[in-house]
Amino acid sequence: MTSVRHGVRAILFDGDEIVLFRRVRPEREPYWVTPGGGVEPGDASPEAALRRELDEELGATAGPALHVFTLAEPGRLSDVYACRLVSLDLSLRSGPEFLDPGIGLHEVRRVRPADVRGLNMVPPALGEFISANATTLPALLDAATYAPGRYRPVVDVHLVLTDGDRVLLGRRGGTGYADGEWQIMPSGHLEEGESVVGATVREAREELGVEVDGCEVVHVMHHRNPGGTARIGMFLVARSVTGTPVNAEPHKCAELAWFPLDRLPERTVPYARAGVEAVRRALASPPAASPPVAPVFSLHGWDVPGRAELAAEAVRAGFEEITVCLVAWLDGAVLVRSDAETDRLPATVVRPGEEVGEALSRLGSVGEAIFAGADDYVSARGRAGRRLGFSTRLTEAPEGMVPLPTGSLGRLPYAEGVLVRRASPGLLHGLPGR
Repeated sequence: MTSVRHGVRAILFDGDEIVLFRRVRPEREPYWVTPGGGVEPGDASPEAALRRELDEELGATAGPALHVFTLAEPGRLSDVYACRLVSLDLSLRSGPEFLDPGIGLHEVRRVRPADVRGLNMVPPALGEFISANATTLPALLDAATYAPGRYRPVVDVHLVLTDGDRVLLGRRGGTGYADGEWQIMPSGHLEEGESVVGATVREAREELGVEVDGCEVVHVMHHRNPGGTARIGMFLVARSVTGTPVNAEPHKCAELAWFPLDRLPERTVPYARAGVEAVRRALASPPAASPPVAPVFSLHGWDVPGRAELAAEAVRAGFEEITVCLVAWLDGAVLVRSDAETDRLPATVVRPGEEVGEALSRLGSVGEAIFAGADDYVSARGRAGRRLGFSTRLTEAPEGMVPLPTGSLGRLPYAEGVLVRRASPGLLHGLPGR
């Protein structure tokens, strides 16, 4: 019986283009391939093999991967994934195919998916799939992995239950986000087809086993986590509560407890703390005989976050490693590390026990470094990571770094170009896109 080898392939998006290898070998017409290779015995899963191959072949990390296609070839089945490039450093690639000049060149090229049809793609079936789905693949990937695009915020509902001057909170547990910290109970996400009030009634029933009536919005908050995503929170109070609150979801909540409205526990989720304080002020407004006060709106988390806040939020969100990268400016030009085929921003993984500022100093940051943006990735070892970008101005170029032409993004990966744009408000419309 003939064995079938198992492989993986990456349709690796860098902005609107995909990253391919142009293979140049002796006595053969040049051809094109996607990054990828065989699944090895030590790989925990096909996706783990994909991450390893991206690291070996490109020194690359990528965001969430979406399985889109299974490619059948004689003696081989390949799982094809779509993902977006986060970082690329060809100096780190280590695949054996790059150590033997006798097997030819792997030239890194970026190509628009629709243009793949005109290339000598190997295998041809993969090229046909990419070109046939040139418009749908990016949209499918964005929808499945919540990539930036048209703003689609999560809407939260929070019912602030009070007993005199006390508020009910629940300590999170087993959720993967902010476990061990206190949150408003009940809280949850608005689902498709629900009203804000309907979602609040549902969450009260599911989380506390109570029925609530006469729910009114008393505060609306547009919140952003430090280095993370934004959401809109609706904070409500109820006119009546039927039943006694119990911990109906112990797999998500470790315990329930009442706390004074003005003295919440130290480990309260910052978003929840701001919401309780807003409701406390609303409840202290003129008595019911006065004309009702319209829901008050506030922004929370939209100031430029500090390094400690960013690191704390990454831990709260369950990221296993943090990377910092530096957008360093010298006389109006961005400093990069460069090789024959690509440019890249200097970056490093924050070491255990190291502060973000100490990691930045290893990249050459000697003055004030301002947060420029963040994105998330999965490392070659399958560790969920968050990359934090910072902007600074230097008076000289550190060793190994060169300036791009003024106003240019050079050959930076798209995601790093986004960080540069965010770090340069004055040049936002002058820097080219991809």
